Amino acid sequence: MTISNPLALLLLALLGTFLLRGVGVVGAGQLQQDTPLFRWIGCVAFAIAAGIMAKILFIPSGALAEASLIARLGGAAVGLLIFFSFGRRILWGLGGGLLAFLLLSQLSVQ
Repeated sequence: MTISNPLALLLLALLGTFLLRGVGVVGAGQLQQDTPLFRWIGCVAFAIAAGIMAKILFIPSGALAEASLIARLGGAAVGLLIFFSFGRRILWGLGGGLLAFLLLSQLSVQ
């Protein structure tokens, strides 16, 4: 038996998604976040994010590979500096880093 009605498939997908999210919300109230397992998960998540960032900066692909290393590192440095200087505001750091990257990219091309 197969379901070929797109609306029925959408409803089944929504039901499955919300059912799993509901179980997660109910179960999350029972978890203690100060356990060694959760600290380890947090460390792994930070390590993965740092690895992805390092790969993007040092071994870029696509259009980013055309930008110079100085533009990429300078943009990241300015973004981090602004992020920490303005009270850990992500949008300020992201915007400042992007503007610095664009400026440094233009300067290195000319």
